[in-house]
Amino acid sequence: EVLILMEDTMFLKINHRTRYTYKNPIHSLTQCIKLFPSKHKGIKIINWNVTVKDAVMGAKVIESNGDQSLVSHVSKIKKSSIVNVKGEIKTIDTGGILEGYKESANPEIYLRNTKLTRPNNEIKEFVKMIEIKNKNKNKLSLAHMLKEEVHQHIEYSKGSTKIDTPATQSFKNKKGVCQDFAHLFISSSICVGIPARYVVGYLESSNNNDEATHAWAELYFKNVGWIAFDPTHNCCTNEKYVRICSGFDSLSAAPIRGVAIGSSEEKLNIKVSVDQVLQQ
Repeated sequence: EVLILMEDTMFLKINHRTRYTYKNPIHSLTQCIKLFPSKHKGIKIINWNVTVKDAVMGAKVIESNGDQSLVSHVSKIKKSSIVNVKGEIKTIDTGGILEGYKESANPEIYLRNTKLTRPNNEIKEFVKMIEIKNKNKNKLSLAHMLKEEVHQHIEYSKGSTKIDTPATQSFKNKKGVCQDFAHLFISSSICVGIPARYVVGYLESSNNNDEATHAWAELYFKNVGWIAFDPTHNCCTNEKYVRICSGFDSLSAAPIRGVAIGSSEEKLNIKVSVDQVLQQ
């Protein structure tokens, strides 16, 4: 009798609309858009379409860290600009290992801290105590311990931080959202010499308290490569996660960046749905 293990797979349908509304007309808007699923062994893209209302779209390019990006330009916006993403994909649980992902950046660049991930003495002491507990003395087991301790240290609390809140602040207040868990985890990992980067993506969840857009971190190990850890949910990523882009922190990993010419008040409205669908 042969036991066949079925791999954990999921078919996901994603809709993501980002709408910018302006009080007064603006002359032009140029944006760098990175809303494309990362290509690796844990994903099969069935269809994926990114559009920008009334925009001239440039060619897609691959950046040194593997991010796919394109530039869009819109002239003379009267009221609003809309970025629409629609796609269907099949995902596979790889245990968090990012296999088959192409990039040219040296992983050691991710030993660099930013203003958002730079540790203070309190974070360094927090990490030292975890190192002492790590009886296996290898970096992979230490990474799992750091993930668990960060998960326990921060209470998930919407609205408690901003996009540019540093790890030191969320560590002190013990409150934050997914970006704060990721920042503190990255800060802690770099403290022990493990290259770590910030990742943005989508998360399928039946839990209404979870956001459809999500952030986590990837750590680099010489014998394995990049492994994705989600300290918010105290796990490694699985078939529910869709990786989009990465960077040193939440600011450098922003999936949309733009420059508007012409002064006007801007309102931002984002609607995202990530739904599991039955295979046709």
